[in-house]
Amino acid sequence: MINISFTYIIADNRRIETTEGQIFHVDPADQKQRSLNEGATSKERTYKLECGELKYDIICPEMHDNGAKCLYIAEFHIPRRPYPIYVYLYGIILYSSNPEMGQREAAEKTRKHFGLETFSHTTLGRAIIKLELRIKAFEGKSDGEELTPEHNSRCFPTVELTRKRKDAVISFLAGTTDRDTQSMKDLLQPKTTRSCKRPPYVGVFFDLCHKIVSHTYKKYRYLLL
Repeated sequence: MINISFTYIIADNRRIETTEGQIFHVDPADQKQRSLNEGATSKERTYKLECGELKYDIICPEMHDNGAKCLYIAEFHIPRRPYPIYVYLYGIILYSSNPEMGQREAAEKTRKHFGLETFSHTTLGRAIIKLELRIKAFEGKSDGEELTPEHNSRCFPTVELTRKRKDAVISFLAGTTDRDTQSMKDLLQPKTTRSCKRPPYVGVFFDLCHKIVSHTYKKYRYLLL
């Protein structure tokens, strides 16, 4: 299998809706502009996305122009990851905003909330590590020196190290939404959110997810995860 390196462009801020056939077509806003370049070629890529009890095909336009390869994606979609961004952010916020909670508990609560067959603590852990690395890069710090030795260590992380990581992650996410840590935590309380075992995904939490992704992409030109 050939590994193609893409430039990802977030081009669609719509939500997943319950549609016949569970197919979502990403619709770039600059279709006309892209078609002006006669030398450009285009095709489509299909990604599978698990949305609780339903599985969707996400159809993304792929453009090749003078050697550049661009993939147009939706805000909720992380290419090559099996779940929408909402799942990862729910688990990350739940874990990072609760000092006593471990990754196993956070992953299990996330799995049940979204009606997923599987969502392990290792999946959540990899997402948190990726976000930590992103944050370090955004802040202009050295990823390799500050994160790699600790993550590769077989030793169980200290309580202090875990607390610092949680604080760094939740502070960054809160900062992208002009909220504080407590209000981020409050969003996940049962009284403010319903079980999300299938689309449509609506409510304040999902609005927050889109704001986080949009802010990060516009400011840093990177995907969140």
